[in-house]
Amino acid sequence: MEKLVKDHELIDHVKCSAIEVPWCDEFEKMISGMNFDGSKSPVMQSYKLEVLRRLQNFNDQQIGDDTTLESLKIHRLTIAQSTLGKLGEECNIERPFFCSWGCNIVLGDGVYINRDVSIYDNAPVIIGDNVRIGPGVCICTGTHDVDPDVRRDNGGSFALPIRIEDDCWIGARVTILPGVTIGRGSTVAAGAVVTRDVEEYCLVGGVPVKLIKRLSK
Repeated sequence: MEKLVKDHELIDHVKCSAIEVPWCDEFEKMISGMNFDGSKSPVMQSYKLEVLRRLQNFNDQQIGDDTTLESLKIHRLTIAQSTLGKLGEECNIERPFFCSWGCNIVLGDGVYINRDVSIYDNAPVIIGDNVRIGPGVCICTGTHDVDPDVRRDNGGSFALPIRIEDDCWIGARVTILPGVTIGRGSTVAAGAVVTRDVEEYCLVGGVPVKLIKRLSK
C-alpha cells in the first residue's frame, strides 16, 4: 500500500536537484510514496513532454561524416546534464536510454550505463560511484495497489525509491523493483529480478533474486 503522508526527507532530497523540477502537489506525492495522478497536473505534463524531446535528441541515431565516438559521447552527456537531477564526473550513458522524469535520478562519479537501459524514476533513483549497469536493465520505482478495487477507483499508482550503492555491477537484463537497496560492492547476475534489498559485497541472481555467494571486501 502507498504511504498516507508525504515523505519530507525524499522531498528535500529531490529539492537538491541540479535542474528545474516540476514542483506541484501531485509531484510531491509521487516522489514521496503516496498515490498520485500526474495527468492532473499541467506542470507535470508539460515537463514530461520536454523530457521526451530531450530523450529523442539523446537517442538520435544519425552519425555524420565528421562524427567521432568522443563527439557522440559529449553530445549525449550534454543532454544528460540538463535532464538528470545529478550527473557525476566521468560518467557515460549509451543510447538508447529512457527515463520517466530525469530530475529524480542521481548519478555518482564514474557511472557507466550501457544501451537499452530504462529508469522509471517516479521516486528517486540514487546510484553511487563506480556503478556499472549492463544492457537492457530496467530500474522501476513505480507500482500499483494489489487491490483491484483501489486500482479501479483511483489508479492505485505510487512509487518507492531505489538505491544502488558504490561499486555495484548490475548485469544484463536485470529488473530492479520498487523500494530496493543494493548494497555497496555487490553484483547482480544477468537476468535477475531484484525484489528485496541486497546486502553489501554479495553475488546474487535468480528470479526472485537469491544469495549466490559473499564477496571479499
